Amino acid sequence: MTEQTMILGAGLAGLSAAYHSGYPVFEMRHRPGGAADSSSEQGFVFDLGIHVLQSREPYFLKLLEVLGVSLVTHRRNGWIYSNGSYSLYPFQVNTSHLPWNLRLQCVLGFLMRERDGQPGNYEEWMVRNFGQGFAENFLIPYARKFWRVAPSEMTYEWTGERVPQPRLVEILKGMFRDQDTNMGTHTTFQYPTAAGAGFGAIAAALASKIEPIAYGHRATFIDPVQRVIHFNGGEIRRTYDHLISTIPLPELFRIIPDAPAPVLRAVHRLAFNSIAIVNLAVDRPQVSDKHWIHFPGGETPVFRMSFPGNFCQGLNPEGTSTLQAEISYDRNDRPDRDDLLRQVRADLVRCGILRGDDRVLFEDVVFQNYGYVIYNHAREEALREIQGYLKRVNISTCGRYGEWKYLWSDQSVLSGKRAAQQILREKSRTPVASENLV
Repeated sequence: MTEQTMILGAGLAGLSAAYHSGYPVFEMRHRPGGAADSSSEQGFVFDLGIHVLQSREPYFLKLLEVLGVSLVTHRRNGWIYSNGSYSLYPFQVNTSHLPWNLRLQCVLGFLMRERDGQPGNYEEWMVRNFGQGFAENFLIPYARKFWRVAPSEMTYEWTGERVPQPRLVEILKGMFRDQDTNMGTHTTFQYPTAAGAGFGAIAAALASKIEPIAYGHRATFIDPVQRVIHFNGGEIRRTYDHLISTIPLPELFRIIPDAPAPVLRAVHRLAFNSIAIVNLAVDRPQVSDKHWIHFPGGETPVFRMSFPGNFCQGLNPEGTSTLQAEISYDRNDRPDRDDLLRQVRADLVRCGILRGDDRVLFEDVVFQNYGYVIYNHAREEALREIQGYLKRVNISTCGRYGEWKYLWSDQSVLSGKRAAQQILREKSRTPVASENLV
């Protein structure tokens, strides 16, 4: 058995690592893409949850150009359903649909917010930045629904541009009329235009440039001392000199059972939510012109609804519409598939998105055990313990679940690139010029 550097996982990070190094990729499924894959059922194309691009990374955009991935650009048409009505996103500057007492509560809370000192958690961060009214009427309920943990159990360093922060004049205007603003993420966004490909076009383009990709290889045991990895229960064995892993850290350590006890305890402190994705297709054109809708309240378990056919032409047959609902759940309490379908259909009718007589042409539920990594208070210390050990045994990690970060797609691609180039530097002892790798 020849030793070589190997990559686990053919998602965007793993494919990028392979593209920028030439190292072989081993993937448990029989196709590339991971969480950025798309599927086609009866002519209806669905991504694994909403995926769009808003990248300002010159290298990433150049890479897409070289790969031949063309993009269409949209201006965001995002909405919020709250208190029985719709308003433009973001909520903080669009409260005109709320009862007057709630509008005043939000504005007064913003004016009276405490801004001194450092917040101790994500909930305190929301209250300090937006005031008690906005926090209680939108931000905290949505955070609980999305993350499935209390925001007081989370840190806030990940927020960045993800949570729009308004000015007072914008808040005051928003009390009287909806405002289509440039606040927040994805004011404009891009989506691949390849016919019938969906967001998975990016992974497919990367995979087309990589040889070989070993599909159907599920890693089931790693001996980090002998540097041997078993696939498919020991049916296939390979030795390696260095390993790049993109698989979720908890899954990685399930196949390194002999890791030190402090490291395994650190892994157990990592938190994440799970996502159920309800895909629907109906026999009616353009049921909505919106791109997505956020649902902060308790009227439905759905936290976000999107309309894939509005991202790109060719994702559904003419005269039909596709809808995708995302529901967060605790991994130990997975909802029943049929109950979820019935509830989502009923909620969409009640919220005015579907009609009672709409004919459903296709429906399915996809369960993603690993949805979003949660920035709990134990995360930073746990990662130091975990990454320190992995470095000692020549295992690098990259991607959302390998780095255990809230990475967007372009960031995952760049994460894979960095991991590969670091190993190339160590092996060659000379700098690697990234511009020559495209």
